[in-house]
Amino acid sequence: MAYEEPRATWDKRFKSRHYSYRDFYSAVTGAVPQSYVFGANARVTSRWNWPTLGDFPALPGAPTMQCYAREVKVLCTEDCWILFVSVNPRYIAFLATGYTAAQVAALGVPATITEVAQFMLADDEVTFHPTYGVAIVFYQATLSGTIYIYAEGNTEGGE
Repeated sequence: MAYEEPRATWDKRFKSRHYSYRDFYSAVTGAVPQSYVFGANARVTSRWNWPTLGDFPALPGAPTMQCYAREVKVLCTEDCWILFVSVNPRYIAFLATGYTAAQVAALGVPATITEVAQFMLADDEVTFHPTYGVAIVFYQATLSGTIYIYAEGNTEGGE
């Protein structure tokens, strides 16, 4: 019996938009914006359920292994507003070329970007594909409702 190479399996999963790490969160929306950092619930069971930079030793040339949300499904029982917070790709590019975080900040490049608020209708499930999703901010549009957030994440630099 021949097994396929691990890379081929990973490519199939990546191209079909299914990722290795999963997370779920629900909350009651309110007038005051609330936020959720992707992976927080997944890491309650084990830090390996949603790895972050601090989980691995810093080795020159090694992959970063930072997990980001790549597919996020959102459902809310009442109308609401949502915003995604993502790591700024330019910030990552500067770090990859050897700049320190302080040097990048001195250049005026923010570490994160917050997308424009998006309106979601009640009981409408919407799927988003943020590039480097790290958090979601949400608040009610008219009435309080329950928001359900399902996230799948993938590590940067390989698995």
